[in-house]
Amino acid sequence: MVDTGDLKSPGRKAVRVQVPPWAFLQRQLMIEFYPQSIYYPREAVEAKLLSGELLATEKRLLEFAERHRLAIWETAKEDSSEPTDAILLDNLRAFLLSKGYIHPAFEMGELIKEIKKEVWYQNETQKKSPNEIAENWKVQYADKWREARMFEAFILIEYRSKELLNILRATEAE
Repeated sequence: MVDTGDLKSPGRKAVRVQVPPWAFLQRQLMIEFYPQSIYYPREAVEAKLLSGELLATEKRLLEFAERHRLAIWETAKEDSSEPTDAILLDNLRAFLLSKGYIHPAFEMGELIKEIKKEVWYQNETQKKSPNEIAENWKVQYADKWREARMFEAFILIEYRSKELLNILRATEAE
């Protein structure tokens, strides 16, 4: 299992993970992730999921699991010779946190879209340099944006656990 104390996010000192007390009592480790610096309720993410706004992220998450399934499986085998579904999903979460992204190119494109929206919005009322706006956005919102993306991935892991487990268990058959 990946030690959650060693997990790092790009540009951050450390990620915030929460292990519920009951998980220790049941000798289970379940990693949860909550954005620290923004108010982004779970219900908002679930509404985006139901409306189809997270389809691209979901596709990238499934691809992430496929791409990294051997590494995830290997760390899960450190916990148990026959990893349970919970252990596999927990190792997927830990691996995702250690990487800090699902798909770098896709996420960079999404980030650029957000910055372009901000440039458009600010230049509606006053003319500012796009580079200045981008730098200000990066300072103010980049960490929050990254946390929100990670939070969405964790919600997707819950909702798409069957598909993810099928991908991860495909290693077992090989």
